[in-house]
Amino acid sequence: MTKPPGSIRALEWLVWAGLGFALVLLLISLFSVFGDSRADARAVFVDPSATATADDPTPTRTGPPGTVSLAEPAFAATLTITEPSPWQSFLLILPELLLMSLLCAVAVPLLLLMRSFRRHDPFAPKNATRLTVIGVLLMCVAAIPGVDAWVLHTLVAGTPLQGAGLSAAEDYRWAPIVSVGVLTLAEFFRQGGKLRSDVQGLV
Repeated sequence: MTKPPGSIRALEWLVWAGLGFALVLLLISLFSVFGDSRADARAVFVDPSATATADDPTPTRTGPPGTVSLAEPAFAATLTITEPSPWQSFLLILPELLLMSLLCAVAVPLLLLMRSFRRHDPFAPKNATRLTVIGVLLMCVAAIPGVDAWVLHTLVAGTPLQGAGLSAAEDYRWAPIVSVGVLTLAEFFRQGGKLRSDVQGLV
């Protein structure tokens, strides 16, 4: 049995490293909800045409527990919560939790894919299915902005920032593009597997 190419082994180690990094971030995020130092801020974009807050030169961070405020004016600002409750901290990191969870899920079929490459069997029937799963998971990443919008709406509801035109600073527009590319690649692998089966049937 020939030794797998170094590039395949390097890519597999890279995926393992990424998976470990994502799991560490998940644990840190959960600690920020239930630990003493709760998550109390996140970056947002402000629509200055929707709120006068964007023109306020004196950012504030005071008030009773649960008070929501913008720490910095302008288009890019920081939404802060004074002494947030566990629920508010959870909402602040929910989009990040979803992203890390989905990327960890993507790593599993990707590692199985790398294993088949090491065995010199790239067109194994299961590989097309694995690529399809990866594509669907990446398409789920594209739904995170909807969750983000709901989170921001929930956090500012009933506060002076309600209707302030806040939106998430993170950009997930790459997800559907990559997802379509992976799903297309899955179809290529599916057709390649069928072609291999036909050739083997002729031998």
